[in-house]
Amino acid sequence: MSDDQPLLTERRGEKDGILWMTLNRPERLNALTFPMLHEMREVFFAARFDRSLRCIVITGAGRGFCSGMDVGGAGNPDPDPPPPGLQPGDLDLEGHRFVMRRESETFTALRRLETPIIASVNGPCVGAGFDLASLCDMAVVSKAAKFQVAYVKRGLHADLGGFWSLPRVLGWRKAMELMMTGRFMSPEEAHAAGFSNALVEPEDLEAETMRLALEIEAGPPIAQRIGKLLATRSQFMDFDSALQWSETAIPLVDLSADHKEGIAAFLEKRPADFRGF
Repeated sequence: MSDDQPLLTERRGEKDGILWMTLNRPERLNALTFPMLHEMREVFFAARFDRSLRCIVITGAGRGFCSGMDVGGAGNPDPDPPPPGLQPGDLDLEGHRFVMRRESETFTALRRLETPIIASVNGPCVGAGFDLASLCDMAVVSKAAKFQVAYVKRGLHADLGGFWSLPRVLGWRKAMELMMTGRFMSPEEAHAAGFSNALVEPEDLEAETMRLALEIEAGPPIAQRIGKLLATRSQFMDFDSALQWSETAIPLVDLSADHKEGIAAFLEKRPADFRGF
């Protein structure tokens, strides 16, 4: 991997429908920088309009998934120069809010994706990295991984969406324990709590992630995206309202060529060839 590209992307799969994204700062355990966040946001935005895309995989280079935000690295300069008149040591609340917006907009762009997303967690998954993995739809985890809500150890809260996603993924009590203590969670404990779809040996991580991604790639993308959209948007609805959304969405799927192909493949007892229209 190139050392001067902090974010690598490539297309994989039988139909080139898998976008494989690698955080590529292994010397810093793939700690996030503002340039990385900007590039990730651009990739996520473009992915929303890519009909050929069936699945996204996010992983890390080297021995770590992501160690959070790089708060002291030289590779993470302040993205916003101070306004005229601001002196060193002056309190700049608006500047700090803008910095947080640059971080949160990337995670918002991730959550807006209708394409299924897999976190392939190869090592330490800490702070913003834990938030990133928990905001994905699925996770394949190496036994070399470990997890931490590191914010509380710095006198902060899980500010990049972990406060929202971790209780949903891990359950309230486990999430509160991690968020209040900041202790590390083992991959075995994470798997038992429902964080991962598969827990594998380190050498099997890429193959198992690819197996799951290929299975998703072979599926009907319209039905998958609408299904994810309904699952995401109906979390806070009552049952009747959620079903009304489904009633509105079902014609988009029912009238698709993919639906006709799915029925034909079932009747003819053959694998379906979904095209995404």
